[in-house]
Amino acid sequence: MKICFWGDISGALKGKTTGGGELQVALLAKALALNGNEVFIVDPFTKEGFTTSEGVTVITVPGWNDGIRGIRLFKHRIPALSTALKSVKADFYYVRMRSYFNYLSYKAAKKVGARFIMAIASDLDLLGFSLKFRYSYKPHFNLYKLLAVQIPSDVIFSFLARRADILLRQHRGQTIDHLRLKGKTAIFPNVIETFTPIIQVKDKQDYFVFAGTINMLKGADKLLELLGKLEKKCKLIIIGQARDSKSQEIYTSLAKFENVTLKGRLPHSETRELIAGSKALISTSYFEGFPNVFLEAWASGVPVISLNVNPGGIIQENQLGIFCNGSLESMQKSMEEFDPASFDEARIMSYVNENHDFGQMGKRFMKIINF
Repeated sequence: MKICFWGDISGALKGKTTGGGELQVALLAKALALNGNEVFIVDPFTKEGFTTSEGVTVITVPGWNDGIRGIRLFKHRIPALSTALKSVKADFYYVRMRSYFNYLSYKAAKKVGARFIMAIASDLDLLGFSLKFRYSYKPHFNLYKLLAVQIPSDVIFSFLARRADILLRQHRGQTIDHLRLKGKTAIFPNVIETFTPIIQVKDKQDYFVFAGTINMLKGADKLLELLGKLEKKCKLIIIGQARDSKSQEIYTSLAKFENVTLKGRLPHSETRELIAGSKALISTSYFEGFPNVFLEAWASGVPVISLNVNPGGIIQENQLGIFCNGSLESMQKSMEEFDPASFDEARIMSYVNENHDFGQMGKRFMKIINF
């Protein structure tokens, strides 16, 4: 079976992840290649093509950066990416994350008689424009970007979701009834990479940890509000950087709390160690898909205290932590009265092994697409 992906994935294939979605695409590509499939990634953002040890072939897009900025999109980028995608002549074309360029993958699939697979990257993908604008577009508003990139990408997402041969959801809470779908739907959750050993810390330290980008979508405002209420005995390590001016103001304010340690951006290995040594991971995000950082915490037996995000209700269902259902008061109480003995570390780790194991990723995917 020949499968084609596209996007800024080369870094993730080499262990330098640019984002959670890119990481999951890279992991899926590797898993499918290890299962004996021909796997190609068309990456217009890399200068040199290469083949990974697992057998994933990365193809460049000649001419991607040709021309004058502002007119190169139609004259160079769209034709070049379209040609590269069609040249693969795959059996399946897969896209993830909102981008109007995904339409070219769909057209390539139709041109060569392949099936088109679309994966929902975040719960935000399924929201209406007003909520997307409030939580994602408004905090770092740019009129040109809104009109030229964000709105077209939203329109293309809805168009492709209705026409995909297979639409993949990350969890059962991602409601898709309003899309009037043509093809098959299936749940295909994120996995945790197992190329490096899972970290376990027997003697947990007396701190909670927040790990992620500091922005409004990740609930930077709620994090600040929480710390204003929290007892000083609750120590919090914050890993991550601010991405916009509003979030930078909040980040500066976070430094004023004596029970907060700001680590900034850290290497992935250090982040994993701090998570593994914590009492619990906390999340104030408004929307996610299936957060990779949740999986990393659970893989080390660390529970999660989440304000808004609870993928498919699994936190309570599998005793993986505490879901606060949007209540800061509940989150405050959960942290101040936190009892590690309430959580079974072995049970938490077992959940990840059974449901998010990289070793089973390729087989699960092939079972879905072979219908």
